[in-house]
Amino acid sequence: MHSPGSPQSTFGLLGGPGFLLVCVLIVGICGMLAYLALTGHLSSAGQTISLPGAEVPQAQAPAQTSAPTPPGGLADLKSMPAVPVAKDLTVSVAIEEDLSPTELLAKYPPDPSVALPAGTADLPAWKRFRRDSTVSAQAPRVALVIIGLGHDRIDTVRAITGAPPEASLSFSGDAADLADWIAAARAYGHEALLDLQLQSDNSEPEDSLTLQLGPQENLRRLDEMLAQAPMIAGVAIKGGDSFLGDAAALQPLLRHLQVKQLAVIGLPITAPLTIAADQTVASRASESDIDASIQSVMTLAHRRGAAVGIIEAADAASLFPAWNRALVGHDEISLVPVSALVEE
Repeated sequence: MHSPGSPQSTFGLLGGPGFLLVCVLIVGICGMLAYLALTGHLSSAGQTISLPGAEVPQAQAPAQTSAPTPPGGLADLKSMPAVPVAKDLTVSVAIEEDLSPTELLAKYPPDPSVALPAGTADLPAWKRFRRDSTVSAQAPRVALVIIGLGHDRIDTVRAITGAPPEASLSFSGDAADLADWIAAARAYGHEALLDLQLQSDNSEPEDSLTLQLGPQENLRRLDEMLAQAPMIAGVAIKGGDSFLGDAAALQPLLRHLQVKQLAVIGLPITAPLTIAADQTVASRASESDIDASIQSVMTLAHRRGAAVGIIEAADAASLFPAWNRALVGHDEISLVPVSALVEE
């Protein structure tokens, strides 16, 4: 006989204490799953569960850093192409402000680690004050030299801050604050040169060396210029057609520069420490002309292994955008300081 009451299942789980136990278990499991889903410990696929208190490390996005934007805005002068290349160039923002070299270093001090240190005193000047290059001499190399710096302060600040450190910068001999400009360029990692204006026609700048002056006066003027330009690796020749046709006038200058152990850039002759320019971009050149000159320099670098391009300061803002465009698909070519192409 059974006592009266609720009917019982065969296993005693429906009705009575067994049924209540099943209900409690179901409610408990559902509650746990809801808690895990709400706290993020259940994956969206419902496959990975971690216990409360055992946090799963989350992937962190890499920190983004950017150079402070100068008040003048970003210039077109950049030091890197928009595509990956086979070598590293420091990314810089060209500052476009009318600043003296002292004001530039005070307002926008460069990272001390990029400053170009001087070599030991026993080295010749062109090695002591050059920027070393680690690019193999067997690799295609291009050197780009910006000349005429120091007269226009905006052009000069733009070149110092925006050009890659591998670009060589040459300053006018009659520029105000010449020594300070050279120091600022070296603080930003550039090797520095001095413009040497040689006679080409009858209307020469006052700082030119001319045939009419004679060798002795030309050497005296040259020494005066060099005395105002400490820590240069060499000189960049401007003009010079008249001297090329007069060996008696040119040779004393070359010998003097060789004694000073300075590189001579842009003179189309074969002599120790002397290297010709393969492309000299005309002043105020159009963008298409600059593009063509860069392409020509790269073609020569492929064919001969090295090439040199020279451009005026006023056009330098277009130089490295053109370089970056030409570099696309040609990342085997390396930009190097011009001293890296000099031979003793």
